[in-house]
Amino acid sequence: MSPRRVTALVSLFSLTSIFVACSSDTSEKTDPATGVCPAKLTIQTDWFPELEHGGTYQLIGPSGTADKNSVSYSGPVQQQYAVGGLQEVEILTKNFDKQNSSVLVDGQADMAYIGIADLIKDSAALPLIAIAKTLDQDPQMLMWDPTQYAIKTPTDIAASGASFVHFPGLSYIDFMIDKGYLMPEQSDPSYNGSDATWVSKGGSILQQGFATNEIYKYENDILWKDGAPADVSFFTVSELGFDNYPATITMLKSRATELDACLKLLVPKMQQAWVDFYNNPTPITDRMIEINEEYDGFWSLSAELNLAGLQLLEEKNIGANSPDGTYCSFDETKVQDLYDILQPIYASQGVEITDDVSSVYTNDYCQGSPGR
Repeated sequence: MSPRRVTALVSLFSLTSIFVACSSDTSEKTDPATGVCPAKLTIQTDWFPELEHGGTYQLIGPSGTADKNSVSYSGPVQQQYAVGGLQEVEILTKNFDKQNSSVLVDGQADMAYIGIADLIKDSAALPLIAIAKTLDQDPQMLMWDPTQYAIKTPTDIAASGASFVHFPGLSYIDFMIDKGYLMPEQSDPSYNGSDATWVSKGGSILQQGFATNEIYKYENDILWKDGAPADVSFFTVSELGFDNYPATITMLKSRATELDACLKLLVPKMQQAWVDFYNNPTPITDRMIEINEEYDGFWSLSAELNLAGLQLLEEKNIGANSPDGTYCSFDETKVQDLYDILQPIYASQGVEITDDVSSVYTNDYCQGSPGR
């Protein structure tokens, strides 16, 4: 072998060794974003599994595990949403023993569903911040039997004199009383989500619920009038003039600061999960039917209910994009308008709230989020 050929082979071997060494160094380097998120993320919802929570359940997909004892659904985060070292997601059903804000303060969840209106109400007392929306319009509604009450406008609600059964501590109740749409004596904060009171009273009350859920149930499933379902009428709270962001993804401000690097990666993925859910909801809504069956409680769903609810969600723009085209951010004007409604109400009640409504939400983590 000639000296020139030996030299060439040595040179080639040396270059190859350098290339392999460089490749090894590169493969051993960790992604600087790895580990910025907790391995497990716990999200407290505000009810049992239902289509209005679809994007959150999409993070896990239909292959998660339902636990009847903890009333939770958990599993590995789907690969397309896994960023920053996040491996597992746990979704908690409504805690009937405490408010979602208390769940956050007590460290039982990283995130919780809380409406902007309720964040405003608690803004001076609790350091909470909304980091992304789940729905654009509030499906919360007031319903009645149209054969018993001729309610055509919001002022007819007060004129009816009927009791309004609802959950306690809701901001839209304060709004309704302030507007004269509801008399204080009509307010009955004894609702627990069951249909028992409505059925026992033959629909002679007014009742809260989700337009995307209860309307179908009372008109098709629940035997409440003469042994059969019957038509109901309703106003959503938006139609009453209370334009709220419901069930926002909310965190303790200190926890959001701690997970700042994580949230910049994670929130766009969480919102992508919502877009993906809307594009193909059936795998999740079908799984929600099963999850509720496994929980073996009073709450149930059906394929027909889910289909009707999704149709109404679209009709009422409940799942619409934000003005900036993302399915994530909060409209500053909308939030300010809501604050302007609530501030004088709470001032008259002696309830201290923030002077700056922008302190209860942020759009910082919505950068790069998709739209529908």
